[in-house]
Amino acid sequence: MRWRSALPWMFPRQGTGLWSHQGRAALGVAFAFVVPSLGQVQKYAGMWGTLFYALLVLGFWSVAHRFLRKAEALVPGRWAYGLALATGLVLLILFSVVYPIADAGIIGGGSDRDDALNLGVRELLRGRCPYHVTTYLGNPIAPLPGGLLLSLPFVVLGNSAYQNFFWLAIFFLVAREVLDDTRRALLLLWSLLLFSPVLLQQIVTGGDLPANSIAVLTFCWLLLRAPPGWRPVVALLLGLAWAWRVNFLLLIPLVYVLLDQRIGRRSALGLVGLASGVLVGVTLPFALHDPHGLSPFLMQNKFARFDGILAHASLLLPLGAGGYALVRARARADASALFRDGALILAFPIVSGLILATVQAGRLDLSLAEYGVSFLFFGALAAWARWVHAPSLEERIVFEEHRSAQVNGI
Repeated sequence: MRWRSALPWMFPRQGTGLWSHQGRAALGVAFAFVVPSLGQVQKYAGMWGTLFYALLVLGFWSVAHRFLRKAEALVPGRWAYGLALATGLVLLILFSVVYPIADAGIIGGGSDRDDALNLGVRELLRGRCPYHVTTYLGNPIAPLPGGLLLSLPFVVLGNSAYQNFFWLAIFFLVAREVLDDTRRALLLLWSLLLFSPVLLQQIVTGGDLPANSIAVLTFCWLLLRAPPGWRPVVALLLGLAWAWRVNFLLLIPLVYVLLDQRIGRRSALGLVGLASGVLVGVTLPFALHDPHGLSPFLMQNKFARFDGILAHASLLLPLGAGGYALVRARARADASALFRDGALILAFPIVSGLILATVQAGRLDLSLAEYGVSFLFFGALAAWARWVHAPSLEERIVFEEHRSAQVNGI
């Protein structure tokens, strides 16, 4: 019995159906994969197509645990890195073919997120404020200065759209460490590309949502894992990643609590203070330069449109999301909480926005769903880790036999 209590993460209490360990993990995977893609699926497949897509993904992952280990066995370990590289090359070829067409607006209307970063970085390199120019679609520059600085190397190489490939490779390496298996990391990457179409849409249109999310996830994870001497450097990079989109500031309480548990309150305050100082330091000069309002704050405030149906929605919803973040940060904080609770914290404002948008439109409006890419990688990694660490049927039988033998004194 003491053996079981020592490993609660490996042998949780078994339930049935959707409330079993695998069932809850399947719901988590389906939620993380489906919600960010709802807007894109609705755009091209309509309401019934969206419903079919959601049920298909949920149905698949509810039974996928039965053949996960068999799927892993089909991929030789020595081939995993080669297959990951081949996956990246296929994505690069797809990007080279589709990106010019999408960027011209021939398919799907394209995106100007890559153009915003390209223009903003070039203005910085010329020593000018980047927030006085507009993209080819007439939109102001939306990313905060930290996003511009992290995108700078890729703009110098030719296009900010290239950074998605870099950050996907980084996510693969992080997943390999978290899941402790290269093949599982590869299967997770394939699953994201197959079951979350918004990720492919972002890649081929040059959107920066995946890069932003993976950068924040990576630096948060590294801050918890890095040797003491490297933590200030990671905190500096995390501050730049936070200074990309304001919704990621919701993770600050969670990161502080996890650091407090791991390295103590004083060190945690120092590192979070350093990251927050970088965030303020790179953002404040531009805010002071433009007293009428920094365009990223205006562009990223997706709740202002709901003030008509919920008074002060642009204030109340961020405050509600912040309060939820504090609650999640204090609830059972452990190493796995970075991905699990991080996904829930980032999903809260997205789900709230989808509900309000639907109420406002009087019909199902999922246009804000693509911003769920912010929690896509957090949620997918959390649910996948929970799923793959669940014991197989054979392992549970062996454990039950061992427990019976202990109870019977054998």
